[in-house]
Amino acid sequence: MVATFELEVTKVKYETHDVFSTYLSRDNFDYKPGQYVILEIDVEDLEGNTRPLSIASSPTEGFILLSTKIRDTPFKQKLIALKPGDKVKVKGPMGMFTLKEDAKEIVFLGGGIGITPFRDMIKYAADRKLAIKLTLLYSNKTAADIVYKDEWEAFQKQNPNLKVVHTITDDASWHGRKGRINEAMIKEFCSDVNTAIFYICGPPGMVTGLYELLKTMNKCLPNVQF
Repeated sequence: MVATFELEVTKVKYETHDVFSTYLSRDNFDYKPGQYVILEIDVEDLEGNTRPLSIASSPTEGFILLSTKIRDTPFKQKLIALKPGDKVKVKGPMGMFTLKEDAKEIVFLGGGIGITPFRDMIKYAADRKLAIKLTLLYSNKTAADIVYKDEWEAFQKQNPNLKVVHTITDDASWHGRKGRINEAMIKEFCSDVNTAIFYICGPPGMVTGLYELLKTMNKCLPNVQF
């Protein structure tokens, strides 16, 4: 049976112009890296007063981090109005989209706010010093859309097995890698597409497109998580 916890808001911050983070007290809440929760807020919304949100913080950290795209809905507006000391209800943890700690190589294919469970897994692997070759291919429209932008370099310094690759699709001022995640990019950074484990998270169209791409690359599909 999934438990319900009442947790206290400890910190709030904007990650980007339209992504907002809420930090909650950890208390006795235990979970596996990659899982999600159902967040409940006291608000009247035609879509209901709960939302599923991936946990972006690692179980090795002393807080629960939830990040979400800001929308003009009563739920989201109430969420970003919360202040430290406020209480919310969290049901969980849930989900099988979890880190395979015995893997040899993992490639994360992320887009936009879909990065949240990957921050969780990547931070966990670094803190636990897991001997997994990790690659994050992270796609955004502009550089300003990169969530947790200031953390990726620190994570790479902490974990020599981690490589983070940003690719931007619509930003003329960006001087790094450009374009959508494609076959050439995957092959460039993946040692063996038939033995690596792939995790995909992002907009539905991106997830479907990358899943179909991996199929054409003769990927062993049971090793694809999304």
